Amino acid sequence: MNILEQIVETKKKEVAEQKSSIPLKKLKQKLKNIKSTKRSLVEEIANSSQFHFICEVKKASPTAGMIKEQLNAQAQALAYQAGGASAISVLTDQVFFKGSPQDLTLVRDAVSLPVLRKDFIIHEYQIWQSTLLKADLILLIVKILNTQQLNYFLNLARDLALEVLVELYDVDDIKKLPQNLEEFPVILGINNRNLENFQIDLNHSIEMISHLPGNVPVISESGVKTAEDCLLLKAHGFRGVLIGEILMRQQNPQLFLKKLREATSDVYAS
Repeated sequence: MNILEQIVETKKKEVAEQKSSIPLKKLKQKLKNIKSTKRSLVEEIANSSQFHFICEVKKASPTAGMIKEQLNAQAQALAYQAGGASAISVLTDQVFFKGSPQDLTLVRDAVSLPVLRKDFIIHEYQIWQSTLLKADLILLIVKILNTQQLNYFLNLARDLALEVLVELYDVDDIKKLPQNLEEFPVILGINNRNLENFQIDLNHSIEMISHLPGNVPVISESGVKTAEDCLLLKAHGFRGVLIGEILMRQQNPQLFLKKLREATSDVYAS
């Protein structure tokens, strides 16, 4: 199995164990006690012409190994917020990325920005769970879903007031998108990382964007490292980027992010 297939198989076992421990019916009952004002990244992008940065809290990855062993998720997220992030992404996968669902809740309580739960969602249980964790957005990876699952998950997310980052890799993924996509609170993300072998090619985003509907905002994911990368993507119509590993490796992520924002802001000012 390739890396993505391994992750999905592991996720199936995880969800089965979680459902056995806390059945979906009981999980739904817990939601009655959750009171959380939703924060909208979709509205932020719609109402602002700036280039947006979704900044990721990520301890490790299958390819990079351990990125930041002594990670304080709250402190990292607060640095992103101070640097001008539009939203925070939190890896909650434990086996492959050393993340934690609790990290998401801690981050959500610490910052005032929208928070994305980044995980490999294959079952509706995880979507209900994301609401319990106080996520504002969830990630749906089209590559691991069929057309029916994608449509059902989009509708469920909307019912639960969750926005969705819909991640695409190739044209086959685009074919799965519903015709009424603009009716959902979504952002499209083109992943520059081939999820089968985890190789990265930034030009992949540029090649793919022309195939996408023009009425939904699009961001680029993975492999963005410099201001030049951001400016190139902006020039091709991207509204922002999801950026993680390069920020996690910075001594001062706040300053690094601030410089990226200043560089891209110059484009709008010109």
